[in-house]
Amino acid sequence: MKISNPTTHRFQYLLEFKQTERKWHFPFLAALCIGSCLFIGYFLGKPNYGALSSLGALTILYFTSAHITQKMIHLAICAFGIVFSFTISSFFAFNIYFAAVSVGIISFLAHFISSYFKIPPPGNFFFIMVAAMASTYTFDLELIPTRVGLVAMGAILSCSFAFIYSVFIEKSRVVTVPRRAFNKRRYTKFVESAIIGFFMALTLVIGHLLQFKNTYWISIAAVAIIQGRNFEHVRQRNMHRILGTFIGIGFAWIILLFNPDKIMMIVIITILQFVIELLIVRNYGLAVVFITPLTILLAETGSDIHHNVENLMQARLIDTIIGSFMGLTAGFFLHHQQIINNLEKNIRFSYFQFKKLKK
Repeated sequence: MKISNPTTHRFQYLLEFKQTERKWHFPFLAALCIGSCLFIGYFLGKPNYGALSSLGALTILYFTSAHITQKMIHLAICAFGIVFSFTISSFFAFNIYFAAVSVGIISFLAHFISSYFKIPPPGNFFFIMVAAMASTYTFDLELIPTRVGLVAMGAILSCSFAFIYSVFIEKSRVVTVPRRAFNKRRYTKFVESAIIGFFMALTLVIGHLLQFKNTYWISIAAVAIIQGRNFEHVRQRNMHRILGTFIGIGFAWIILLFNPDKIMMIVIITILQFVIELLIVRNYGLAVVFITPLTILLAETGSDIHHNVENLMQARLIDTIIGSFMGLTAGFFLHHQQIINNLEKNIRFSYFQFKKLKK
């Protein structure tokens, strides 16, 4: 009789490759959307504009297999959500604490709405990500319309490519979109959204207190781990994120040792985006190995300043470790039923007390 080793079973998921129905040409479409923004920015002599518009181009990652009408409406709503998140955070970036509150509120709304309407993965992730990134940009009121416009243009580009892809390549099939409904008790989604909003705000505050430059890396690591279905899945994603980042930093180091110019960086980013979309639904940890150099190269492409490689790598690793453990802590609260129940009771009690006072 074969006895399974619990330790081996626990870490088996690190090498597990999941089956997926995703077609191979979708990763190409995603890479085309991101890469097009970067190439256009480069050839116009504005690589930082290309990097900004690529944030809006992330809309393509909300592409679903549905009837073309449902699909385009879904993408348009997600595009609006990304632009809205970026805009609100940009206006409150003048102060770190106002920025943290704005990101917390956006995170609350992103999770609540995406859960309510059952938006499939990546769900709330990119709405929170662009909000966190916008909150760390240098505040300049005159530049906000330009930045928002660039993000919107990237989103429009993605929707346009998605439409062409749907008409000429993918044979759309009618998929019944789930009607909005709560599977959990009335206040559960509210409590979960509040927990996520609180921790997302906290990531920015902690990054500021520790005097980190790109505090949004902490936020991205935290929100990526919170996506877990249960606490065990959160723990798995935490391990994936830290190990994948550690290996990915070595990969990025090798790339930057060759000191590639911006056009070569853009080519590499486009290839990495293709590889990530191939792997993300199969093995999250292996995808993170490529996500790490992509984010580092994207930061370098959109910057006019050449950063010290060692400092960049060290900061990226520290940010990810801190963000991962914050995400793990948030996951503990999200999946601890007794805590959720107690918070629900307090909210219900406060709500009824408020109604009595109004009467």
